[in-house]
Amino acid sequence: MVAHTRAAARGHRLRPLNQPRPVQVEADESGEPRAVVLGRERRVVAAVQDRWRIDDEWWRKRPVSRLYYSLLLEDGRVVTVYQDLIGLRWARQAY
Repeated sequence: MVAHTRAAARGHRLRPLNQPRPVQVEADESGEPRAVVLGRERRVVAAVQDRWRIDDEWWRKRPVSRLYYSLLLEDGRVVTVYQDLIGLRWARQAY
């Protein structure tokens, strides 16, 4: 049950969900991730489970061109990171 269904929305309490966050990635000479820094801890990549590219919104002022990686880390965690191919920055994608 929702109380006060006609109450005004409070913009200061809204936040975007699943926003990518900058992450430090160590890549090899071919550009594949070999380690990821999560918080203050460096985690070695045990395996690249998947890789895919997304090129979208090419007609806009800020098009999207990203190379995604699904990474199995040494501690058993799976994380998704991507490299922004336009700005050459790395980010972690939360789900």
